[in-house]
Amino acid sequence: MAQLWIVAGPNGAGKSTLVERYNPAEPQSLPVVNPDNIHKLYPERGRVYAGREAILQQEAHLSGGTSFIIETTLSGQRELQLVKAARSKGYGINFVYVGLPDPSLSIARIAQRVAAGGHHVPSEDVKRRYPRSLTRLAEFIEVADRVYIFDNSRERSRLLLCRVKGRTRKVASQLPSWLKRAVPRAFQKIDRGMSM
Repeated sequence: MAQLWIVAGPNGAGKSTLVERYNPAEPQSLPVVNPDNIHKLYPERGRVYAGREAILQQEAHLSGGTSFIIETTLSGQRELQLVKAARSKGYGINFVYVGLPDPSLSIARIAQRVAAGGHHVPSEDVKRRYPRSLTRLAEFIEVADRVYIFDNSRERSRLLLCRVKGRTRKVASQLPSWLKRAVPRAFQKIDRGMSM
């Protein structure tokens, strides 16, 4: 069965780093659809082109029935449309959220990225997208077959919550406040009677 992997979180949370770490090297790697990567290849064409090209790549993968990964801040509606289209074609839906406690850490990480030659995201955009991303988190927990939520506020990311086929299988002993606010309480408890 083809798989759609959605790697989401605020700007600067470490989505690309996580994808690079866990997506195996060629030839087994899954294609990654990320407008930032497209923009790096064609900077003269602008970010609007990169966004449109990302949508075309997503549609091509769906038409071909191939597994792929997208990276997103969840600040728009496109991702839910993509999930519906993928589900209608028999895809498994996997959702990975990389969280940070507040937009100030996102902004600081982006500054580090820029200093190392990476791309900039205006602070106003980060502040606007951060709460939208958290608000939409529960929607994706509901529709995904597998969910993994990480806290990436420290040097090493920490798995906070894992859900498989609608059942919570793992919950960290201490959940950060950003996750408690974003995720309904029912999702924060392990479903008993199920083997790990």
